[in-house]
Amino acid sequence: MTQSPTNTSYPNDPFQEEYYFFYGTLTHPPLLSRILANPHSPDLRPAHITGWPCMMWGDYPALIKSSPNDTITGLAYEVRSIRERERLVQHGTTAYRIEVCTIYFEDGTCTVGKTFVWDGDVDGLREGVFDLRDWLLQEKEFSVR
Repeated sequence: MTQSPTNTSYPNDPFQEEYYFFYGTLTHPPLLSRILANPHSPDLRPAHITGWPCMMWGDYPALIKSSPNDTITGLAYEVRSIRERERLVQHGTTAYRIEVCTIYFEDGTCTVGKTFVWDGDVDGLREGVFDLRDWLLQEKEFSVR
């Protein structure tokens, strides 16, 4: 089921703990901690998903549906409360929607989870690779707006 990131009420979606796969700025633990309003470093697990190649929307990565052979690496986080889920959705903006995906962990296990994918016209995207280090250098003073 696809959820619109602007809908934070989830009236027909009872909460259950589940993993979210991150591939861009949310792989930076201090940013994720701020978004989740959690003073502790989040427990992130190295992982990958398939079928979603990454393009760029300005300085930010955006996944689009494609061939099942496309693989994107990132980190997975187990969302443990409605509050955490709502904070992630609010951060995602209307440019992204939530999609179900299979998350493959480095240890060989996998689980069904969710990720944020591009919800706009692909003509607004360009080829490119997101580099967290480059993004952090551009941010200079890391802050969440």
